[in-house]
Amino acid sequence: MKHTYVGGLLLSIALFFAGCGKETTKSAPDTSPVSTATATANDADHTGMVLTPGGWRPSEKVSKLEPGQHLDVQGGRLRAIDDATGKVSKDFGAIHADVSSLPDYPGNVNSASPLARKVKPLASGWIAYTYWSNPVSTPISYFSTTWTVPPAPSTSNGQTIFMFNGLQNSSYILQPVLQWGPSAAGGGNYWAIANWYVDGSNGTAIFSNLVRVNAGTSLTGIMTLTGSSGSNYNYTSAFSGYSSINLSVSNIQKLYWAAESLEVYYPVVCTDYPNTTKTTFSNIQIQLQGGSQAALSWTAANAVTDCGQHATIVTNGTPNGKVDIYY
Repeated sequence: MKHTYVGGLLLSIALFFAGCGKETTKSAPDTSPVSTATATANDADHTGMVLTPGGWRPSEKVSKLEPGQHLDVQGGRLRAIDDATGKVSKDFGAIHADVSSLPDYPGNVNSASPLARKVKPLASGWIAYTYWSNPVSTPISYFSTTWTVPPAPSTSNGQTIFMFNGLQNSSYILQPVLQWGPSAAGGGNYWAIANWYVDGSNGTAIFSNLVRVNAGTSLTGIMTLTGSSGSNYNYTSAFSGYSSINLSVSNIQKLYWAAESLEVYYPVVCTDYPNTTKTTFSNIQIQLQGGSQAALSWTAANAVTDCGQHATIVTNGTPNGKVDIYY
């Protein structure tokens, strides 16, 4: 019995220190395309569903936007348009156009089912984040954030981690997303990036190609207002240096609610989070149309703290804002 006790104690100590590791040194990114295999449901409640940054969705509602295409809304329908010909490549159906002043997320996240929560004891969904809603009518024209790809988790239990800066309205979110684990876009036990446009109510989720990146790589996620006409606005979501995965959408409602977020699904133990103390979101800049800096003042939200996760505002304002998200 004594040897069993000592062995268990040593294992607990080892797991504790593994979860408190520091960030690794920077390495060059791997820009090779990622497999298009999708993450499918792992319990009966999720049959026919795939995972997105926005939770589980019916697979028929989730699609990849091919290179050389952009999204466009016409006649109340979301469509993929071929850049070269201007022709409709795919119709994704009627848009969701909510008139509420509340943001689409995190309230509309479809997270773990009751069965999954029994198997996966840690909580899923938006875990820790900061948010700010633009209080003026002048639209946000630019939102950028830089962060470093963290070390891999020290344990792998089928978890998926999403990290992003996102811009949304009451119906959709536009977001450059860093991902660990599987999703509808592909992925596995490695880090990868893609741009997403996701609706919280009708289930539609559109993503770009997924590109693998290494721990230590510096990423800058950028959302830009590229044009407007009346109440219709055009935006692009991008990672600096990865133009092949840009995602553009036109003729949509104004995006006014900004966030820096950690979103996680199906962690089993705390070491399923990245093997470091925190990730810093830095060089945060939000501009308004016309070039003025926004009156940015973050609010921190710590929705899940079962492993001590939390968001801390280090430097408010713009253009050099900083937020730490702890695991």
